[in-house]
Order: sequence, then C-alpha cells, then structure tokens
Amino acid sequence: MAQLIKMEDYISRYEIDLNRYANQFIRLKKQQWEVIKKRFESIQFAHSTLDSEKQLFLDRIFNSQLVWASSTIREISPMDEAFEKDSLLKYFLQRFPDTYFVMYYPVFLIKKASVQGEIIIIRPTDIVCLTALEYKENNVLIGTKQKFWLKRDDQGEKKILSPIIGLERTANIVKQILSNAEVNFPIRKILLNRTGYIHASELPADIEIIDVRSYDDWFQNMRRQPSPFKNMQLKAVKALLASCATNAVKRFNE
Repeated sequence: MAQLIKMEDYISRYEIDLNRYANQFIRLKKQQWEVIKKRFESIQFAHSTLDSEKQLFLDRIFNSQLVWASSTIREISPMDEAFEKDSLLKYFLQRFPDTYFVMYYPVFLIKKASVQGEIIIIRPTDIVCLTALEYKENNVLIGTKQKFWLKRDDQGEKKILSPIIGLERTANIVKQILSNAEVNFPIRKILLNRTGYIHASELPADIEIIDVRSYDDWFQNMRRQPSPFKNMQLKAVKALLASCATNAVKRFNE
C-alpha cells in the first residue's frame, strides 16, 4: 500500500520525520494484518470472507493515511471531505507497493509563489509525474500543440485546457528541486486516461501516453516493484517535501 506523504498544502507527519513514519507505516500495517489473519486461521471461514476483511482493513489504513497526511501531534490542516471519497487516490494507494510515496496535487513554494503540481509518485527507482484525466468511459481526447485539446464523449465535444501544461510544469519543478538538492534521479512524465482514449501524435517524445488500451499493462508494471527504500529516493522525497507549502493550525491553545 503506497504511502501518502502530501496532499495539496496540508501538513504531513512525513515532513517532520520521513524515515520514522515511512518505516512505522510498514511495520504497523504488517502487524495489524497479521492479527487479522491469525484470528481467521483459528476458525472456519470462507476465502471470500477473508477477502472482504482485507478490503475493510485496507479502507481503515486509507483513513489513517488521510490523518497522517493532514496532521501532526501539534498541528492540523482541516481536510476537505472530498479526499475521503476520492476513488483515484484510494485506488492508487491501496494497490501500489509500500515503498512508493505519493504526493497528491502538492503545492510548491517557488520564489515565494504557490504553484500546484500534478500527482507525483516517488518510487525506489524513479519519480513519476502523472496527470490523470478522469472522464466518462470511452471518452476520446484529441491532443494538439496548442493551448486547448478537444474532448469527445456521448454528450458531444468540448474544449479542455491542454493537460501537457500542468504535467510539464510539475516535471520542471521536480527537476529544479532535485538539481538544487544535488539529487540525481530519473523523472518520468505520464499522461493517463484510464477509461478513454488519447490521440496525440505531436507530443514531446518524453511524455508517455497511457490510455484504456495500455492501462492494464502499465498498471501491472507499476505494481511489480518490490524493491526496498533507496537512499537516493529518500533524499528526493525530503527535498520535495522541504519545497512544499504547508498551512495548518495548532491543535490546542498553548
């Protein structure tokens, strides 16, 4: 289960002590799951029952992740309830490995200005900057070099702002932060449309297009990396977190 280390400009426990919470998350998750399995092993049960219990377990962990990514012992960022119902966020967190760190639309401080990024997934081997295009099933996105793209679905056609703009901005911010911190780490740029199609032949060569035709293979490859944490990965995460904006209030009056 991937670790949620930053949401927008919310305060995160990982900002306080990355190594401590990264390892604590894995340890607590493993301990809690072992307790559940042992309880079920002592009684007769159907496999489907254990699967159901596992999903409940993952949902509880997801709720705990939201708490960790929006509060510390002393401070808290009031959380938008929409995150609790965000199916994409839950989907990624519950299916990616424990050694993946997820920054969900983080807000960076760039020359005292706040700039919101896209989704960032820091893996042991690279950093994935990802723009997720969540539309109706069988939508078709037609890309150009211009500022606007065309979206087609069963309700007709509509112009949308080119998703390349936010993706390139995010990748450039990440690249600059890593350079300043003297961290050499590969950066991938992915345009993702899980339920529809992307037709864009004139995109920069370093942008990967993942749509409904290639999604399953890409997703399985993303899950297939049981590598432990890497020193360069942790350095990259610390540099990125240090460059984020954080807004929070004290939990108690001191």
